[in-house]
Amino acid sequence: MKVLVCVKRVPMTGGRIVLTEDEQAIETKHLGFAVSPHEEYGVEEAVRLVEQHGGESVVLTLGVAEAEEQLRDAMAIGIDRGIHLVTDGEEWDPEATAGAIVEAIRADEAASGPFDLIFFGNESADSGGYQVGLRTAYALGRPCATGLKSVVIAAGSARCEQEVGGG
Repeated sequence: MKVLVCVKRVPMTGGRIVLTEDEQAIETKHLGFAVSPHEEYGVEEAVRLVEQHGGESVVLTLGVAEAEEQLRDAMAIGIDRGIHLVTDGEEWDPEATAGAIVEAIRADEAASGPFDLIFFGNESADSGGYQVGLRTAYALGRPCATGLKSVVIAAGSARCEQEVGGG
């Protein structure tokens, strides 16, 4: 089994957010960063599934050079390897982000075989756009399930569970 987790570097939750002088961006000079909490679950699930079924887990992030820290954090939890798509620090829209991720996925699959599962957080903790995972799945022609609480692999298929209103 080969599992990919896409993560985003976001300001640490609970930290004091200060805006730049023009109030158009977050001042990051003294701000701590972490993997978006929604994606931490994907990292843990990928590690769990590979421990259970064998294979390889991979983490991918798109961001500034400093985002290497978030890749290391994921590998410290048990992810096997990381892919870093280094950017210049400009904020990318969901379409451009998904496009870059799709290219990276296709390149990795061409070199080392297809991913059986690709995890995204439901939303990023900073922008909450809900779009990158869906756009990536659509571009790759793959099924997509959102808002998952559990993934069980058995007999060559994935059972995905989510919590819905009323239980």
